[in-house]
Amino acid sequence: MNCKDKLSLITIVKGREQHLRNLLKGVSRSSYISDEIIIVAIDELPDIVDFDTLPIKIVHLKSEGGHLPIAKARNTGAIAASNEHLVFLDVDCIPSSGFFEQIFLQGCIHRTLIMGNPRYLTEKITYDMNEEELKNLSIHHPHRPVVNGLEISADWMLFWSLCFYIPKSLFHELEGFDENYTGYGAEDTDFSLTLKQKGNYRFLLSEATVYHQQHPVYSPPVHQLDSIITNAGIFYKKWGRWVMENWLQAFHKHDLINWLETSTRIEKKNSPSKELKSKCFQPEAPFM
Repeated sequence: MNCKDKLSLITIVKGREQHLRNLLKGVSRSSYISDEIIIVAIDELPDIVDFDTLPIKIVHLKSEGGHLPIAKARNTGAIAASNEHLVFLDVDCIPSSGFFEQIFLQGCIHRTLIMGNPRYLTEKITYDMNEEELKNLSIHHPHRPVVNGLEISADWMLFWSLCFYIPKSLFHELEGFDENYTGYGAEDTDFSLTLKQKGNYRFLLSEATVYHQQHPVYSPPVHQLDSIITNAGIFYKKWGRWVMENWLQAFHKHDLINWLETSTRIEKKNSPSKELKSKCFQPEAPFM
């Protein structure tokens, strides 16, 4: 590493304690250990006694209402960070051994928003897998580009908040994530479009790799119907365009909402039935 600055890693956890432990195992075998690891624990505090050699700082945040305050949790982590360089890592992601070193060095040079490369595990982790095993058991997301090295992306909608770097000064210039978004969806796309609106920054894609741990999903995510309706509406009012259109189309097809791409609002018609939830539940899918 040629960068003389320091790095803060931020992750958010609500439940999924074993996923957090797997993440921290990945951190422990990294070629570069973050100078500070901030865990924003929503409601329950995780048991991380086995990782007392890592520079971990836990920040406790209580949820309000029925939806997780994801945007607020990320902002809380950034405020608590001591260093200028920030990497946000979803609790489901295990970093490759070179992830932090690679994306940190890229960040030191380019000082903008850089998203890493998530690969998706096709099986649940039942033991401490090494990196070769993680690579062999993971697949590339079919809706994402294959990146070599570091590339400029013209598509700002490609920003997903699973694994990304940003300078703290730029994070605060953007005023963080919009906390009007709660629960699932849209806050990360809103964040990238806010950066695009600035006009003097680039959005970069890095091949720095993380491995996304498998967990049960709903496809479409009917269990998140209300938060998707709310967040999509907030996004439309702010940007004049829709987001998560594939899910909105699926909800319309299942007669849950009245909505078309030409609509200016979403009307909820029905809540998902137990039968529909069961049909959409995919306990072993690598992604939605």
